[in-house]
Amino acid sequence: METPNSPYISRVKIKNFRNFKHEDISLSHKQVIIGENNVGKTNLLRAIQLILDPKLSDEDRYLNESDFYDGLEDPMNNGEVIEIVIDIKSYEHNKTVLSMLSDATISTNPATLRLTYHYHPIPNTTDYVYTIFQGDRPEIPFNHSHRKYLNFKVINAIRDVENEMKNTRRSPINKLLKQYEIEKEELSEIAEKLKEQSNDILTIDELVDLESKINNRFIDVLGTQPYSKISLETVDVDPNRILNTLKLMVGEEKQRPTSETSLGINNILYISLILLALEDKTIPTLLKKDVYDELIIENDSKILADCYVKSSKGNYLLKEDIDKQELSDLYRFMDNYHSDNEGFTILAIEEPEAHLHPTFQRIIYKDVMKNNTSVLMTTHSPYITSVAPLDSIVHLRTTIHGTKIHTTANLDLTPKEIKDLERFIDVKRGELYFGKGVILIEGIAEEYLIPKFAELIGKPLDLKGIICCNINSTNFKPFVKFLDLLGIPYVAITDGDYYIEEKVGENEINKKFHIMHEDSYSKFGYLGNDRIRDLLVNLQKIEESKIPKDHNKQDDLFSEFGFYIGEYTMEIDIMIASSGNDECNIIICNIFNDLTVGGDKQKENFQNELIDQKYWSCLRKIENSNNRVGKGRFAQRLSIDSQKEHIPPYIKNAIDVIYKLVDKED
Repeated sequence: METPNSPYISRVKIKNFRNFKHEDISLSHKQVIIGENNVGKTNLLRAIQLILDPKLSDEDRYLNESDFYDGLEDPMNNGEVIEIVIDIKSYEHNKTVLSMLSDATISTNPATLRLTYHYHPIPNTTDYVYTIFQGDRPEIPFNHSHRKYLNFKVINAIRDVENEMKNTRRSPINKLLKQYEIEKEELSEIAEKLKEQSNDILTIDELVDLESKINNRFIDVLGTQPYSKISLETVDVDPNRILNTLKLMVGEEKQRPTSETSLGINNILYISLILLALEDKTIPTLLKKDVYDELIIENDSKILADCYVKSSKGNYLLKEDIDKQELSDLYRFMDNYHSDNEGFTILAIEEPEAHLHPTFQRIIYKDVMKNNTSVLMTTHSPYITSVAPLDSIVHLRTTIHGTKIHTTANLDLTPKEIKDLERFIDVKRGELYFGKGVILIEGIAEEYLIPKFAELIGKPLDLKGIICCNINSTNFKPFVKFLDLLGIPYVAITDGDYYIEEKVGENEINKKFHIMHEDSYSKFGYLGNDRIRDLLVNLQKIEESKIPKDHNKQDDLFSEFGFYIGEYTMEIDIMIASSGNDECNIIICNIFNDLTVGGDKQKENFQNELIDQKYWSCLRKIENSNNRVGKGRFAQRLSIDSQKEHIPPYIKNAIDVIYKLVDKED
């Protein structure tokens, strides 16, 4: 059921803490935190815990020299400071938070709270002390009493779910039970009935006989004494502890206790119970009769009758088919007259994919995302990242200046661009997020050949964690904007698509493609350059007036922004690169001959045209569906047999640059 979003951390600033030198990031209600091992995902959560986690003691909030950023020399003797600032939004619908943390307010439009952890030296000493304060006022503390109303819970990556479920004090099911006001009299009646029913077992002949034997044996030892009479009795059913005997069973036809089910299922169940326990409880799903009777006399109480139905036991259950307006009115009514005075918990889950099949990884993620609770989730799972909303990503990267954090919370794309990008990431299992560097390419032919070209020049992509990202189009814009936001280095390789301009009629110009450049053509251009020029201008990376007319100078300029443009198509550029090299030409001819269904004459024509540099004619034969070759199949075979001399210069330059960019980050 849809209710107002719970409070969430909208901003985090970290200075001099562990991996982080100085980071300032924006966040949204649901966040997926990704990055390689030891990059600082857990440290990011730990920074928030220092302020909000009620389980940390005062001692836990005192730090050591090892907690300072590694790039600082002798930080404590030099008086360095660790500072962590978090801003909170989406709390204004809760009166308890509004009243208890009013001193933390730094803005009313939008409503924003600020909390700061400050670890600093005591003046004139070498000792350190921490303070946590509200708003921008160090004199107003934020302490344990405030964390009752706004706090942070972390489900650690290394967790023993089975023991957590069994533990009476920590079990999520017992915490859920405490949310209900179950009457003691009702429990006592049930306990008495259970006692009566369990005593029936004592009438079994075998137990009667056993009791007699025990008595006879005991009397033989002690003789007849007041305390020598022994009786069998079933376990006493204590009304105060009867709820602790409840246990969760899994399955329909054949039920099993959770201790006998898989780790994966238990993991999903455990997280689901935690989320259920943390849901906004302003609107109760069950109202006791006496509470309902008290509320029904209040103003605007008609909403209760519209939204609740009486149960067989006289209590009131929330209806399932409530529209948004009714839900909003009910929330407002309950917040006014039946506020539970409980606070909100922001949840962090480390690696929820533990022990889970890929299908279940997606299931648990979707369950977390539809829940009302604000969640920060760390993951290494491509199955989770592939279905995560584009604006939910927090991406951590290791650099020589410490870990850098980039988020997509303020991603600005059109709905169509978002759909295209989300579809690509879903199909590719989110691999875009896990690359240390990315090469953006147009199609399947590049996807086959560019990794091979990188190997041939001694720069294999896998060695540096570089992803070859086939976008199946020339629409680089959403990918460029996304990678810029994530801070992932990239280059883009695209066809030049040379054309000449022909005048058609008095005022109409026609662009003619699929021809080779000749000096006699006075007016010509490159569609690839046109596209990249428009892209860079649209993204405000460069002013159009500063783009030179000369295409060679354009290539130099565009390469400064990571765009490498061919002259024709990649296949033609490969043929040009290897022209005059007999071995390379033979490889191209042999591949065509092996793949085509055409006869000897066609094969001979292909070879002659390749030697005569009639490259467009060669490419047409490759693309001709009657020959059953195709650019994809041709590229796949060429990727096996290609030589260094096949590599066009612009592709080699792109590979060289992405290698340098990744090395610079490392």
